[in-house]
Amino acid sequence: MAETIGGWRLLFPVGMNPHIEAAIGELAQWDEGVVEVVIPARNEAVSLPYLLASLASQEGVRFRTTVIDDRSSDATIQVAGSFGCRVLRVQERLGNNPKAAALAAWTPLASTRIVIFLDADVKLVDSRALSRLVAEAGLHPKDLISVQPFHRMVRAYEQAAFFPNLIAVIASGAFLPARRSQSRAAFGPVLCCWVERYREIGGHRAVTDAILDDQALGARFRDAGGSVLLMAGRGWIEFRMYPNGFASLLEGFRKNLVTGAFSVRGVGALVATFIVVAELAAAVALARSGWSRLPAASAVLGIVCLATTLTARRIGSFRWYSVVAQLAYLVIFLWLVASSGVDVLRGQTHWRGQTMRMRR
Repeated sequence: MAETIGGWRLLFPVGMNPHIEAAIGELAQWDEGVVEVVIPARNEAVSLPYLLASLASQEGVRFRTTVIDDRSSDATIQVAGSFGCRVLRVQERLGNNPKAAALAAWTPLASTRIVIFLDADVKLVDSRALSRLVAEAGLHPKDLISVQPFHRMVRAYEQAAFFPNLIAVIASGAFLPARRSQSRAAFGPVLCCWVERYREIGGHRAVTDAILDDQALGARFRDAGGSVLLMAGRGWIEFRMYPNGFASLLEGFRKNLVTGAFSVRGVGALVATFIVVAELAAAVALARSGWSRLPAASAVLGIVCLATTLTARRIGSFRWYSVVAQLAYLVIFLWLVASSGVDVLRGQTHWRGQTMRMRR
């Protein structure tokens, strides 16, 4: 099968096809324990209620929910308990990646056949979102279903995620027609697969030393002869990535950028590089143009910024002022790339108060 299935629907998503609709129609007959939703959480008492409330409104499939508490110091456990979730507690950190280590502590219920991993900041905005994930897994039993949620932003500083988000999605190659992408990407906030297949590839226990556990997990599926089905969450799955301030945004993207760059290849990576280079070149041309060439240089830069903004708005709730603020976002992105490169040279980075090795 193709490494990436779904092609242009990532940036221009379409409705569910008849096969998915038919599969969803059969889910109501499944027993409750067949599907298990697993949520890793560390100090997620603020975000978790939104996800659990959206799960409570899901239709068409019965499921059980497990929250894995990674030694939270807030009310995460109490919130999970108030929604009737099964709670597993991480007693000690295993490996290098806190999230992978927490998920490695998951023990499936005896009846579980399909597992859905959701980050705590995810929200299901369509009442059939879970049904669609399970139906996709039913049609692709050897593959990993991976969804990039639509990035819903509230405060102005979150708009600085413009280039990290855009470049990550473009570089993944998921926008390319099927059977062309050579991407090694996977989107970690939403993952779905068969438990039997998950165990065959070693699960999260096999990727606890990886900086990007989602990329490493996807690679193991591909090495085992499967694929990663990349999908867009616009209209059915959303998240708010960094609600805790600008510093947390910088820390998160700093951890991901350079390491993620090593996982992409092919046309997607070339297109992502072209976007950055084209905008830099247009800005330099504007700065160096004389008065006679100023209108033409301004027009070129404006067209580039408008096209980039139109694409980004397919991925997240970026404002129209991104057209004029884009150069500032580009400076932030280049700083993140440089600082992430420094972390690679140092061999370590930081995430949520924990140190992560970047080399074994």
